[in-house]
Formats: sequence, structure tokens, C-alpha cells
Amino acid sequence: MASSLFKFRGFDMLGNFTQVQKLLGICSQHLEKGETHQGPAVLGIALIAMAEELGAEMAVRSLERLLQYGEQNIRRAVPLALGILCISNPKVCNI
Repeated sequence: MASSLFKFRGFDMLGNFTQVQKLLGICSQHLEKGETHQGPAVLGIALIAMAEELGAEMAVRSLERLLQYGEQNIRRAVPLALGILCISNPKVCNI
């Protein structure tokens, strides 16, 4: 898990949406027993998208869909990702 976060840390606050698409692809995969790489992917989406307002809005929409249709470990990481997105620009999000 820590190695996944370090990999995404290189792209944080750059707004690189090619990486966001890769992370959404990771989140769409079905896990085998014992795999836990989707939670860090959700946090990576938030770290990358927090640089600009439009990117943060798009990430919130994606996180809403992940919360709605994602597996259990994804749904556990979504509230923390929303907190990362809105840490310096608080706003009320209706999810």
C-alpha cells in the first residue's frame, strides 16, 4: 500500500488526468482475495486532482460513482479522498 502511494505522490497536484484515468481503471478491476491496491488508487485520484478547481469537481463526480458502484475497500477510501480534495477549499458536497 505504501509503495502505491509513493508512486502516485510523484503526480500529485499536477492535474495529470491520464494518471487519473489509469487509477480509475485500477478501481474498476475486481480484486482477488488478499489484494488491497484499490484504496491507494482512490487516494491517488484525490492527490492528483486537488491542484485545480475543475479537476477537483471532476474527481468529486468520479468519487460519487465509486462510492455508488465500487467494492467495499473503495467505499472505505472515498471519505478520506473527499477530505483531501476539500482540505484547503471547504465546500459542502451532497453525496
